[in-house]
Amino acid sequence: MLAGVGTGLRCVGYGDRAQDRLAVAARLALYTLFPFGSLARRIGHPVPDPSRWLGSYRLRCQEGIFECPPGPGPFFLAADRTYEPALVALLGTLSGGTFVDVGANVGFITVRAARRLGDRGRVIAIEAHPVRFEYLQRNIRLNRLTNVRAVPCALGAAEGTARLYDVDPTLGPRPRDATMLRPTGGHAFQVPVRTLDAVLAELGGPADVRLVKIDVEGYESQVLKGMPRTLEQRPLVVFEALDAPSLEAARDALPAGYGIRQLEGANFLGTAAA
Repeated sequence: MLAGVGTGLRCVGYGDRAQDRLAVAARLALYTLFPFGSLARRIGHPVPDPSRWLGSYRLRCQEGIFECPPGPGPFFLAADRTYEPALVALLGTLSGGTFVDVGANVGFITVRAARRLGDRGRVIAIEAHPVRFEYLQRNIRLNRLTNVRAVPCALGAAEGTARLYDVDPTLGPRPRDATMLRPTGGHAFQVPVRTLDAVLAELGGPADVRLVKIDVEGYESQVLKGMPRTLEQRPLVVFEALDAPSLEAARDALPAGYGIRQLEGANFLGTAAA
């Protein structure tokens, strides 16, 4: 609990201006109302999440500057040093080549990787959510990054279109972020679906891909099925698996010779045998 309070207070401090610090504090305060929101859902009278009426806000921290969209979602937590430390440490080992960020959100990992690589490599940031993609582009510009290519699409096993369901807009906890798996009660966006191999081919081929991060709320195995050419390079693959079936599906989608271990929390690391 104390660690959570400390993180929250640090996140308030990351607000770039007084109005931004107030915006983060207001979102933190809303978490105290989650039990009420959960009860309202159970009795069939969900309450709209007030955060949807709060505006965007800007964070400034050691990792960069980040503009975050209005509405639900604790984006501010990703600015803290405690955010996915094992993944961030893995980014720190990059010395060149290409990093692919699948499910880049508004760019917290993209910016970290791009700053690490500098002119020694590039980042391909892929985000399907149209609002988050807009903020991803803003954050690339805010951080004056010239080694990032942002691509607005979902990834899957084949080309096509799909519905992306936004987060539940009612007050309370959300076990899943925006997802293509099933309706959440949130707005449904129609989005293009590409394969990673096709996207990289358009950008000059899957040249020297060192690390791929996949965080797409249960769709990870489909992304893996659409990148056989990329996997021929034997990159490190970090992917999220929220349950045992998702982990097994990802394991089956990786080619022979890849071993899997837990990296941290729901993140797993796939490594090709030497």
